[in-house]
Amino acid sequence: MLIAIMLLVGVAVTMVSTILVTEVDESWTPGSVTRGVLSAVLVVFSGVYVNLMLAGIVKVWRDPESANRSLDKTLKDVRAWLGETPKRVGIVLTVVAIVAAGIALRPSPPPPTGLEPGELVIMTAFDEGASDPRTMLVELWNQVHPANPVKIVPVPGEPDQQNARMVNDAKPGGAHEADVYVLDLVWLAQFAEDGYIRELDRSRLAGLDDFVPKVLGTCSHHGKLWCLPFNTDFGLLYYRTDVPAAVKPPTTWEQYFGGEAGAAAAATPSVDAANAAALANEEILTVVALEAMWAAGGKAFGENGDVAQNEDKTAVQLGAGDEIGLERLAAAAHDDDVVVTGEVRSTTDDVAVRTFADGRTLYMRNWPVARDGLPDRVEFGVAAPPTPSVLGGQNLAIRAGTGKPRAAQALVEFLTGASSQLILSEVGGFAPTRQSAYDNAKRRDMQELRTALNNARLRPVTPHYVEFSQVFRDGVAEAINDRSGRLKPETLQRLSEILNQ
Repeated sequence: MLIAIMLLVGVAVTMVSTILVTEVDESWTPGSVTRGVLSAVLVVFSGVYVNLMLAGIVKVWRDPESANRSLDKTLKDVRAWLGETPKRVGIVLTVVAIVAAGIALRPSPPPPTGLEPGELVIMTAFDEGASDPRTMLVELWNQVHPANPVKIVPVPGEPDQQNARMVNDAKPGGAHEADVYVLDLVWLAQFAEDGYIRELDRSRLAGLDDFVPKVLGTCSHHGKLWCLPFNTDFGLLYYRTDVPAAVKPPTTWEQYFGGEAGAAAAATPSVDAANAAALANEEILTVVALEAMWAAGGKAFGENGDVAQNEDKTAVQLGAGDEIGLERLAAAAHDDDVVVTGEVRSTTDDVAVRTFADGRTLYMRNWPVARDGLPDRVEFGVAAPPTPSVLGGQNLAIRAGTGKPRAAQALVEFLTGASSQLILSEVGGFAPTRQSAYDNAKRRDMQELRTALNNARLRPVTPHYVEFSQVFRDGVAEAINDRSGRLKPETLQRLSEILNQ
C-alpha cells in the first residue's frame, strides 16, 4: 500500500509540474511571475520526490519492515541520501526532463489573425485622379480601415520603364517602398521566380471560384497563387455607326485591317483611313503583331503562352500563318487607305483613341476602357474581334518582404472583391475579373466583352518577357519598315536564346 501511495503521489506531482511548465508565459505581469515561481518550486520538488520515491520503493520492497521506521530516522536517512553526489545528479536530470517535457508539450501559439497597423503603399502604373474608380475604392478602404491607410505611388512611363521601377523597388537592396504592386500580368513569372513577391495565403481566401478561370490562371506560376486579378484586358473592335461604310461589326481581319477595310475607307470621303492602328514601337506593337499572326492562323505563339522553337531550340519557328500575318501587317502599315501612314509609327493605343474619336477612321482595335473616352465625340459600336486578341490586365501582388503581409492581403482581397469589380466595370469601364460582375452588369455591351475575353490568348510566358517583347517588336518594326513582313533569322535566334535562359 505504501508503494502504491508513493507511486500515485509521484505521478501526480510530475504531471502537475509538467502542466505548469507548459502554461508559463513570457509576460511580466504579477500573475505570470507568481505562476512561474510556483512552477519552479514544484518542478524542483518533483525532481527531489521522484528520486526519493524510487529509492524508497526499492528499500521497502527489499525490507518491508523499513516501512515502520520512525520519522526521525527517516529524515536522517533522507539528509544522508541528499548528500550523495549521484543522487543530486539524478535530481537535476529529473528536473531537466520535466522542464523539457513541459516545453515540448506547450501548444503552438495560434497564428495571428489581426491586420498589422500602419500605412500600406500601392505601387502602380496608373496615376489615378480623384474621380477614377480605383481611387474611389482606395478611399473606401481607408474609411473602413483607418489603421491601414493606403498611399498610392504612381510609376509613369511605358510598360518597360514601369517594370524597371518596380523591380528596383522589390529586388534585394532596393527601396522596398511598396507593400503591393499592380503588375502587368506578363511580369508574374519574373517577379515570382526572382523572389520579389510572396505567395498568397490560400487559407484566408474565399470566392476564388467567382473569378473568370482564364483570368485567375494568370495569377498562378508553378502551381502557386501569387496574386489576384485587379482588372483584365483584351482587344475590342470599335466601329463607326454614323457612316454607311461601317454600320456592322467586321467579321474578318481583312474588314478592319486589310484590303476590304481600305476599300471601305476609300469610298468614305469623311475619313482619312480605315483603321486607327497603334504601331508605335512599344508593347502595343507586340500586341498588334501577335493578333495579326493569329488572324492568319499562326501557331508559333500558343494560346497558353508557349512558343514554338526548332528541334534544337536555337530559333523560334514561325509557320506559314505567322509569316502571312506579319506580311499583311506590313502591307497595311504602308497603305494610305488602311491606316494613317504618316502617323502610324508613333501611334500608341492612347493616340489611336484620339484619332478614332476625331472621326478620322472607320475602325479601331483598343482595350475595353477606351469605351468611356468616346461618347459625345463619335457614334460607335463595339464588337468582339473575329479572331483571338491578346489577353492583358493587371494583377495585385504583395512584396515578399513587406512587414504587413496580412493587411496587404486584406487590401488585395478588398480591391478584387465582387463589389469592387462591379464598381470598376460599371463606373470606370474596366473589364472585370469576376463572373458575377458580368452577370450583374447593366452596361449593354458586356456580352461582347465576355466573348472577347473567352477568345483572348496569353502572350509568351517567360520570366524574361520584357526582354523578349523588346527584341520581338524591334524585329517587327524592322519588318514593317522594309515592307517585307519577315523577321530576320538573327531575331528568331535571339528570341530563342531569351526563352532558354
